[in-house]
Amino acid sequence: MDTIDEINSLIAKYNFPLEVLQDVNHRLECCKDDFYVKQQLRYLNNLVNAGLVSEK
Repeated sequence: MDTIDEINSLIAKYNFPLEVLQDVNHRLECCKDDFYVKQQLRYLNNLVNAGLVSEK
């Protein structure tokens, strides 16, 4: 599974705030570098691991 697929999987599974989704989307539109995409995945995972989002 590539990084974008992992991001999509998290978004499908969890209720992220709209502001988070808009921010990540904007950042990914601006930069397609693999390192930067992985950084966005880590950000989403950190929100999940901190318990700041709930499962759908």
